[in-house]
Amino acid sequence: MTHATYSVTSAPSTEPLTLTQLKDRLRVTTTQFDDELEELLTTARRQVEQDTTRKLITQTVALYLDDFPAVETLEIRLSPISAVVITYTDTAGETQTVAATDYNLDPDSTPPRVRVVDGVFWPAVDDVPNAVTVTITAGYGAAADVPAEAKLAIVEWCKLHWGQCDGDRTKYRNLIESLSWSAIGRAA
Repeated sequence: MTHATYSVTSAPSTEPLTLTQLKDRLRVTTTQFDDELEELLTTARRQVEQDTTRKLITQTVALYLDDFPAVETLEIRLSPISAVVITYTDTAGETQTVAATDYNLDPDSTPPRVRVVDGVFWPAVDDVPNAVTVTITAGYGAAADVPAEAKLAIVEWCKLHWGQCDGDRTKYRNLIESLSWSAIGRAA
C-alpha cells in the first residue's frame, strides 16, 4: 500500500474539555478571550490526536487508498475505532461496498486492522486515485470517556501556546508518550 490519506469527514461536536474547564486550568477569569480560547482548545485536541495517532471524541474519518493491500490484512493507523465501512470503485468504474460479512474488524490490535475472512479476497479496483474508501468511526466516545492523560496533554499544550502561562514541553511529551503506540504495542 503506497498511498494512504486520512481525512476527518465528521468532526466531533464537543471537545474533551469545556471552555470553563480550560479557563480554570489557565486561571482565566474573564470572558474577554473566550473566542481565542475556544480556538486554542480545538487546536490542542487536534494536536494531541496527531501526536498520539488517536481520536479522542467520536468522529468519522475516511481513509483513502489507491488499492487494497496485497495481503489479507488492512492496517488502520489510528485508534480507538469501533466500526468501518469499506467502499471501492470496481473495474467498471462503479462504486461498490464490501459486504461486512467478508471481513472482520480487530479494533484491539496495534494498529487496528481489518482482515478478510478465509476464502475471501479483496476485490479488484479501477486504476484511479483513491479507489478505496474506508469510513471509520473513531474515538473514545464522549468527553467523559477520554483518558485523563489526553485531557492533561490538551491543557499542557494550551499552556505552551497561551501567552500568560508557562507550559512544560517535557510534561507534554511525557503525556503524549503515555498515550502513543510503541514499537511493541500501545499504551494502556
